[in-house]
Amino acid sequence: MILSIGRACIVKKGRDFGKLCMVISEPKDGFVDVEGPQLNKRKINVFHIWPLKDVLSVKDAKHLDKKVTL
Repeated sequence: MILSIGRACIVKKGRDFGKLCMVISEPKDGFVDVEGPQLNKRKINVFHIWPLKDVLSVKDAKHLDKKVTL
């Protein structure tokens, strides 16, 4: 599954546009929980994030580097 736990993403809609985040829960009813260095833990619509090729461990959520390549 593309949006598995640990997948690095970029928010592509809303007030958090352009911020990096990481998926920390499995998709449920079209939403996932995300967390990142500039983003507190929250639920977000799966259509509002752009998955990247990087997969991290969940403990790295707060240390997600800003230099992730697209």
